[in-house]
Amino acid sequence: MALNDNAAIVINTGRYYTAPVGTAYPEDPKNPGQDWTDVGHTSQEDIITISSEGGDRTTLGSLQNKQLKVSTTPRTESFGINVHQFDVETLKLYYGSNAVSIEGGKLLGIPSNPAPTERAFLAVLTDGVVDLSIYAPKASIFRGDDLDITDTESLASLPLSITPLGHLTNPFAYAITPVGGTGDIED
Repeated sequence: MALNDNAAIVINTGRYYTAPVGTAYPEDPKNPGQDWTDVGHTSQEDIITISSEGGDRTTLGSLQNKQLKVSTTPRTESFGINVHQFDVETLKLYYGSNAVSIEGGKLLGIPSNPAPTERAFLAVLTDGVVDLSIYAPKASIFRGDDLDITDTESLASLPLSITPLGHLTNPFAYAITPVGGTGDIED
């Protein structure tokens, strides 16, 4: 692996989008087209977190070889973003897709048994020169943490957790664009 100055990035701006499950990665991620809906205003301090569960490794052995193989459990990864908009679309991403309009649309009824929203997900993070995109053809979107409004000097946030899911026969749950590459990725 060689030094690649073009692969280092400092995020300047970003956008997060959702689309119907299975929507293809767009030709131009900065202008993804009408199928993709912008999630809205998000935190500039906590741009995105990527966390994982699983991936535990166990060394398996035989009587003849105590360290014969390594078994690894499946890994599930999640993205965390904080949305600053409290409109119907983002409230449903946080509280559940089965939240219902009540009082003629004046209120949003929060279900006691919420259902996560399943959508395609696209993050486009830009450092002004290059883009870093994260794409999941299917993801479960739901509250990532409790709502905590603690002061009058910060924008209130809805913390969302986006968990990429397997889709059809894809061999991946999500994909990321390499930065500073010299061409197509080889298999």
